[in-house]
Amino acid sequence: MISRLIYRYIFKRTSSFVLSIVIASMFFERAYDHACENIFEWINEGRLWKDIKHKYENPPQTLTYQDNSVEKGTIEGSQESSEDTKEG
Repeated sequence: MISRLIYRYIFKRTSSFVLSIVIASMFFERAYDHACENIFEWINEGRLWKDIKHKYENPPQTLTYQDNSVEKGTIEGSQESSEDTKEG
C-alpha cells in the first residue's frame, strides 16, 4: 500500500521525482548543518566569542577622583577659565 503511494506520487513522473529529491536534499542540508554546528559548539565550549564576550564588552565603569570632580564642575582650572571669559 505505501509502496504504491510512493510510486504513484513520487517515482512515476520524472518531474515529481526531481522535485522530491530537491526538497529532501534541502531538509537534509539543514539538519546536517544544525548537527555539525551543535557538535562544533560542544567541542569548543568556553572558547567561542559568545562564551567570552562578557569579558571584553562593556567593561565595568570605575569612577575616579577626576571623573567625579568633572561631573560636579569642581576642577579649579575650569572655574577660573569660565570666570576669565565672563570678565573679558
